[in-house]
Amino acid sequence: MDLLRVEAVMLRALLPDLVLREGMAVVATVAERAGQKGIIVLAGTPLAAQLPDEVKAGDVLRLIVTDTSSERIVLRIADTAQAPQMPPVVDVPLPGGLNARITVAERDADRSRGGGEDQHEVRLTYTSTRLGAIDLHLALAGGDLLRVNVRAAAGAPFALAEGHAAELQEAIAAATGKPAQVLVTPRHDPLDVYA
Repeated sequence: MDLLRVEAVMLRALLPDLVLREGMAVVATVAERAGQKGIIVLAGTPLAAQLPDEVKAGDVLRLIVTDTSSERIVLRIADTAQAPQMPPVVDVPLPGGLNARITVAERDADRSRGGGEDQHEVRLTYTSTRLGAIDLHLALAGGDLLRVNVRAAAGAPFALAEGHAAELQEAIAAATGKPAQVLVTPRHDPLDVYA
């Protein structure tokens, strides 16, 4: 079985906010390898790990958390031929001891749109118990304007997002140094109806 092992104490010291639970999927890159040991990069942080024989430096690994004991974190290499490609899900700690779950899906836009402009996009889905799912679609077209589309459920989540759109626009412009445009639209979740 293709297992990686990381010392739990080291992981918790270097990534105290990263919560790993059995069954979670994560992505890591193998930075270097020496014998059975190597360095993987998980959540942007290099970690020493015991590696399976077939893994080599430069590999990008889709991993499933199989064990989280107090001594070691054991990760299994996912069978990419059988497993559907799921976007990574990250737990982000919030004040009050709560966690937000953020799903990230990233893709390069079709260059045939927009007259060959270089365009990059990222889509985030933020899910909270109070507001439900909120979609953020960020698109950078031609290096100038950053467009942000926020989709929130009708009612209080939509009103809150719409009420803070200008504040979000100013914060994005200040953080990126690029002009930003924020558009808030209602989120329409699918409805399953059985006869």
